[in-house]
Amino acid sequence: ELEKEISERLDKSEQIILLQNRRGYSIVQRCKDCGNVNNCDNCDVSMTFHKTDNMFHCHYCKNIKPITKNCYLCKSENLIFLGTGTQKVETILKEKFPGIRILRMDLDTVKKPGAHEIILKKFANNEANILLGTQMISKGLDFNNVTLVGIINSDSGLFFPDFRANERVFQLIYQVSGRSGRRKIPGKAIIQTYNSNDIYIKTAAELNISKFY
Repeated sequence: ELEKEISERLDKSEQIILLQNRRGYSIVQRCKDCGNVNNCDNCDVSMTFHKTDNMFHCHYCKNIKPITKNCYLCKSENLIFLGTGTQKVETILKEKFPGIRILRMDLDTVKKPGAHEIILKKFANNEANILLGTQMISKGLDFNNVTLVGIINSDSGLFFPDFRANERVFQLIYQVSGRSGRRKIPGKAIIQTYNSNDIYIKTAAELNISKFY
């Protein structure tokens, strides 16, 4: 459905905002033989593969490791990449919609001073069809021509071991959904979820703050 709606917006020269709240390309590298996950040597969390520099990055301690063909534990070459970050979404979009113009906004693209403002100015000037990013694109943005918001894998924050996790998911969906249809053209938000009956997903999709409270 999201792919169909994107295609329709492109045909009408309208703009789209896509939220994927994980940066990088793939979130986990796992060995299919021994099950080992490529974790950070310092803090033991899974390292994220970044295709832009072909390296593994730890998003907690900033440790970086080169990519290898063999499992760090059993030396097997039977490795798979799991999970999706903004870089992977960008790659898939370019494959499905040749010639599409995408601006990606995450911590990797806004490192330079003023980069944040440059990206937003380009999008406001219709220099791109899609603004793809992490939570930094979820609030405070107001574009005339945006008529579709897509939230990719909205479940990703539901199961964090943090008592505020569910509220943050609600806030993120509620805020980014409001970026669509802010002018004369009606807007639409599509929320991708495996937990459509989850109360936080439902109340955010309905923009029902009272029920959420």
